[in-house]
Amino acid sequence: MSDRLRDAVLPVLAALVALPTAVATGIGPAAGAPPPEEMVRVESYLREYMSEVRTPGLAYAVVRGEQVVGQGAWGVDGDGERITPRTPFVLGSVTKSFTALAVMQLVEAGRVELDAPVRRYVPWLRLADDSVAARITVRQLLIQTTGLPQVVAMGLTDRYDNTPGALARSVRDLAAVRPTAEPGTVHQYSDANYMILGVLVEEVTGETYGGYLRRQVLDPLGMVDSAATAAEAAAVGVPPGHRYYFGRPQRFAPPFDGSGVSYGFLAASLTDLTHYATAQLADGRYAGRAILSPQGVARLHAGQVPAGGGRYAMGWRDGTLGDPAERIVWHAGATANSFGHILLVPGSDLAVVVLANIYSLMMDGPLVAAAFNVARILAGGEPEVGAARDPTFTRLLGGLVAVAVLLLGLLVWSVVRSVRRPVGPARSGRRTVAGTLGWVAGCAALAAAVTRVVPAAWDGAGRAQVRLFAPDVADATVAVAVLAGLLALARVGVAAVALTGRSRVPVKRPRYEAVG
Repeated sequence: MSDRLRDAVLPVLAALVALPTAVATGIGPAAGAPPPEEMVRVESYLREYMSEVRTPGLAYAVVRGEQVVGQGAWGVDGDGERITPRTPFVLGSVTKSFTALAVMQLVEAGRVELDAPVRRYVPWLRLADDSVAARITVRQLLIQTTGLPQVVAMGLTDRYDNTPGALARSVRDLAAVRPTAEPGTVHQYSDANYMILGVLVEEVTGETYGGYLRRQVLDPLGMVDSAATAAEAAAVGVPPGHRYYFGRPQRFAPPFDGSGVSYGFLAASLTDLTHYATAQLADGRYAGRAILSPQGVARLHAGQVPAGGGRYAMGWRDGTLGDPAERIVWHAGATANSFGHILLVPGSDLAVVVLANIYSLMMDGPLVAAAFNVARILAGGEPEVGAARDPTFTRLLGGLVAVAVLLLGLLVWSVVRSVRRPVGPARSGRRTVAGTLGWVAGCAALAAAVTRVVPAAWDGAGRAQVRLFAPDVADATVAVAVLAGLLALARVGVAAVALTGRSRVPVKRPRYEAVG
């Protein structure tokens, strides 16, 4: 496209992009909004991104100060219904910033002290090492320096428990968890920290976590499509999302999870999150109402401990982006069937929200890349294309499929060998037994290895977590284990045929002739 033609076309395209945004949000072009060309580039990039990651549904928004200057909602949910700016998505670990906000509200109200032991507020908290439990502070929970390990392999997350007291039961079950580091020494990301913070909110306020969040955060922000309880999720109609299955989207509709709401299961729409992002940029204010002081917002955003190339704050990550580097505050999150990302650029008074109704551990890198790339485009730069999928998953899934095919071939060969009349020299019984034992031992070792090693490939996740987040890997693992078992049985069958007298060399019977 020539420069002259591009200059003529881009403003027209920009107007087309801005029109549905203005209709959906009730605003016109905002002062300080990104140039129209940049919003066209943002939408073009996200359309390509949507195709690349194969998400059936996607929603995005760009907020500048107190104005939504661009947004889009495309595709369908797990029921085939059209995605709109008011479609709720489950936010994953983006929820942690809401929990941190609730705790900071209690700090500003004088009801919680950041450096007080958490047992002052949750006296019944127990861990496998009671002396550590007694020393953990509220601040250490917020910045994840308690020493608690990730607890996904222990069956303490993704329980989908919505019975009364579910969140407290999850925290009581931490009594069997042994910390792996001294409190305050190192950042160690664990959902357990934000489980405990959710219960702290309940113990201090006398309300359920969802009830407090609704009254003090969600309603003041006008987040009418959000859900912090199973009843709210049913009322607003949180739709099914998707998981990847051998690279293709597969509908998945788990229930709401009240036992995990404080660390990863809050639901909200794109419109809701534009309100939330506005409050983060506006020093805790939205529509003339303050949900937190400017000092409180600054404390939440300020990185306090090294973590993953940046610093972990309180429910947020504090880092830089671009060249020259500009400060960003962000958090991404996922459940088994959805993904969310909020990114703030405080120096530019800018926020980016990206939501997708699909997830896989293998695709975490490409999914996270979108919000960063939108911020790069809005800063006048270029997106970094080709964010790598996790090679661990790709190689492991390919390896499992290859092993399964090999085992199937060996199984067919063994079955055919056991039913066909053997030819060639006979083997001794001892050699037959030894060879069969070798086959059986090898197959047993392979089955045991895949069922143990595969879950451990991702921070010790258990088999249930692999099944939940990577069903294709789980099915391939089961296929290998089952085929290994069948192959062992087939080799026993071959040996049984050999040992019961099926000689490989036909026996010549003596001929008797009449005498005389």
